[in-house]
Amino acid sequence: MSEELIGNQFEGKEEYVRDVFEEIAEYYDRMNGIMSIGMVRGWHKFMFKKAGDIQGAKVCDVGCGTGELAFMAAERVGTEGWVCGVDLTPGMIAMAKKKMPERNLPKEVDFRVGNALNMEFEDGTFDLVTSGYMLRNVTDIQKAVDEMFRILRPGGKVVVAELSMPKNKVVRWFHNIYVFKIVPIFGRRYDKGKQIDGRESAYQWLMSSRQGFPHGEDMVKVFKKAGFSDARYYSKTFGAVNIYVGSKPSEDQ
Repeated sequence: MSEELIGNQFEGKEEYVRDVFEEIAEYYDRMNGIMSIGMVRGWHKFMFKKAGDIQGAKVCDVGCGTGELAFMAAERVGTEGWVCGVDLTPGMIAMAKKKMPERNLPKEVDFRVGNALNMEFEDGTFDLVTSGYMLRNVTDIQKAVDEMFRILRPGGKVVVAELSMPKNKVVRWFHNIYVFKIVPIFGRRYDKGKQIDGRESAYQWLMSSRQGFPHGEDMVKVFKKAGFSDARYYSKTFGAVNIYVGSKPSEDQ
């Protein structure tokens, strides 16, 4: 267990998060497009640019959701590689499997229900670990990043996308209006404002989950504490999203 729990934490969070994503699985992709103003695909392409050549690689997408990052990885690793997508929510895994035949992938993704805090893989299994917008939803952010480090082979890479907060005051003002006022209106079309487990509705949670969530250099410290000595981040879309990148030191380092 990490020494300090960071982010928006509360009793019953894991069950609540699973129920939230079960509720929104069918329209998750549509809302992602709305929330990102159509930019999410570009963020993902940047992630794989930073991952480098992964032909034939073993890749794990942690918190894979409906499979978008996993599909992009599968297109790049080819028939000799292996991509595994892990998510806490059975409904998201089911949606990913439903979408997969449409993608004409060189090799199917191995989608599994699993917990990011305690994955079933042996140490050093993967060449690359990816994750998109998951860390806000776990009950122990440090432990989740520690697990990413553990399952990577020495020399392997991690590339993670997470929401952030623009530094520029003017940009941040417009960003907050969009995120906290406009996005919930769109979300209500889908979640109907329905409370889940006696708490917030799905898209209220996806906004409030950013409370106390580290970003920028604070998040880099989490990656460095896990062992990624070269951890760094790239700010995208005026600081609305950060892409965190790091390598697991080689055995001779």
